[in-house]
Amino acid sequence: MKKIQKITYKELVAEKVSDFNTTFVIEPLMRGYGNTIGTVIRRTLLSSITSVAPFAIKISHVEHEFTAIEGLREDAITLVANIRKIRFAYDPELFEKDNLAKISFKSTKEGEVHASDIETIPGLDIVNKDQYIATISKNGSLEFELYLRTGRGYVSFEDNKKTILEYGPKLESKIKNGQFLAMDSDFSPIKKVAILFEELNSTSNIIEERLKIKVETDGTVEAKNVMEEAAKIIVAHFQIIGNIDALGTIDLFDDQKEKHEKTPKVSVSIDKLNLTIRSLNALRRAGFNNVDEIMKLSDEELSNIKNLGKKSVQDIIDRRREWLDSQLNNEDSNKEYAANEEGE
Repeated sequence: MKKIQKITYKELVAEKVSDFNTTFVIEPLMRGYGNTIGTVIRRTLLSSITSVAPFAIKISHVEHEFTAIEGLREDAITLVANIRKIRFAYDPELFEKDNLAKISFKSTKEGEVHASDIETIPGLDIVNKDQYIATISKNGSLEFELYLRTGRGYVSFEDNKKTILEYGPKLESKIKNGQFLAMDSDFSPIKKVAILFEELNSTSNIIEERLKIKVETDGTVEAKNVMEEAAKIIVAHFQIIGNIDALGTIDLFDDQKEKHEKTPKVSVSIDKLNLTIRSLNALRRAGFNNVDEIMKLSDEELSNIKNLGKKSVQDIIDRRREWLDSQLNNEDSNKEYAANEEGE
């Protein structure tokens, strides 16, 4: 496999707002790879990062979602919509057994109820504690049990009706009067993802790119962690396609030190390659004058040289191969001649 220049990946501290809103940089990438890699990462971040969200709720004395709740300003639909906006940070171990957790709430206190008033369980933490839930009237009350699970993407309440049936008896409840109501689940912890790619060295003969990925999460998970999870998801797919058991077996990136050690030092003019005038002019304008410089270029790097068409690139590839073969033949001839001299 032809090696390519090794890339670097880092967080851009100068553009970091917080651990949940920051920018990452990948460089140097071959021409076109900024868009290719950036698009894959962005779509994976938006659709496939695991998080936790409620999928069902049981409200005291509420039989269906269109119920008006006595002693409460909000009806059932509005109440559920407000609760859906609560975002949870979680410990994965909490969901290892049944992928299920329950939070209970009960209050008769008059006034507004916010997410901060809800007592969570070990392994769960509400991030947006200022989220408004409802307003309890004088002599009113609010009691509900909220059921959560982990998942990816967006799941509608229609699909969650099936989830409620699947869990069945596992959905234990102390509320006697009321029915389980399915609710929409938004599992994605990603608020925004933006990709920007630009030429890293527009004045150079070889065009390379820098990819910036700006990530903002909802505060339940750090941006660097969602980037890591996205990369693992992508790699898992390509491991199967490439029939790869371990990433350590992939020798893709070039070792620049090794490359320089192995490349023959041949300081002769590119005129010796017998190239076309068009190819010679394009190479010279790009700053290449010696054969050793041309021998170090990969086919991809050649194709990125400005003013070189496909025919010119192929001409250079063919000519340098012929030149290398001639040098090897000359070396073999010299060795044979030396051996004959020693024999005599």
